[in-house]
Amino acid sequence: MLIAYIDEVGEAGAFISKDHKRFKTSPVFGYAGFVVPERYVHDISRDVASTKQLFHSLLCGDSEEEPGNYVPTWERKGSDLLSKHAMGRAGRQEVVELRSLLARISSNYGGKLFYFVREKPIGSPGQVWGKDTGNSWEAMREERTLECLSEAINRLCRYAEHEDQNILLFQDMINEKQRFHQVTRSYAHIYSRIKEHQEMLRILEAPAYIDSELSANIQCADWVAALIGRACDYQLIPGSSYKWVAETFYRYLHGHFTYESTLQFNMRSIDNIHNIKILDRARPALDSIAGMSPENLRLLQKVHARTSAPTPRKPS
Repeated sequence: MLIAYIDEVGEAGAFISKDHKRFKTSPVFGYAGFVVPERYVHDISRDVASTKQLFHSLLCGDSEEEPGNYVPTWERKGSDLLSKHAMGRAGRQEVVELRSLLARISSNYGGKLFYFVREKPIGSPGQVWGKDTGNSWEAMREERTLECLSEAINRLCRYAEHEDQNILLFQDMINEKQRFHQVTRSYAHIYSRIKEHQEMLRILEAPAYIDSELSANIQCADWVAALIGRACDYQLIPGSSYKWVAETFYRYLHGHFTYESTLQFNMRSIDNIHNIKILDRARPALDSIAGMSPENLRLLQKVHARTSAPTPRKPS
């Protein structure tokens, strides 16, 4: 059996630009993490816990952390671990240790890193989803979340089929209302696809939810999600601060992603990015608009926002 751990990449709300006052969090939304044979779950957990403790010791010189105060529930969030200044002197060793850990998931434990993320249409909620009627914007954010989760499940099932293994899926804890909706939708999605997609039989239950404070492996999924989020920033944002991510991780993680891992572009006439290419220094999405004037780029972004607005219950 395979065990997968995933966490959210970005957030499901609107995106305009990295310097916008409100809609600036992430140009993508989706899920990322890793999948590993069940016999190595405890080994990876111990490895992640040791790496986490090392992160704590590397931070002990900072005023925020005191030596000897480490407890197993301490967390090092991926957003802090892979900040835009992470390769400064203080954080460089943390990045190197993370890189080594992620490489070991495949080389030592027979696992793979995984991601599925979608580029979001550029625009405010009103531009992308139209006028807010009641909680319609919230409903559209939830729909985006459920669609991306369903597609992540599809691709993990496809990987499990290729490996001739069943699979269980765990993700970071969310609030009870969201959890109920996601589990309900996941069951419906899985059973609706089984007749035509036999690989859906590989997943034994809808995703289960674990608090990252209690699970080292869920914390590791958060680190992978942060890495993919930074890589997407580099792929999609001109002037991104995360070129160092491609330069630091590409060579070491080559061959360590599932084939099904994908960055799905929004309304672009170029191929999606798959597996290790997410960490490539080449940026096909930005190269495709190189030389475009600022005015034409602005108009193109407006067209993207208007023509690519998602609709409720859009097939994943």
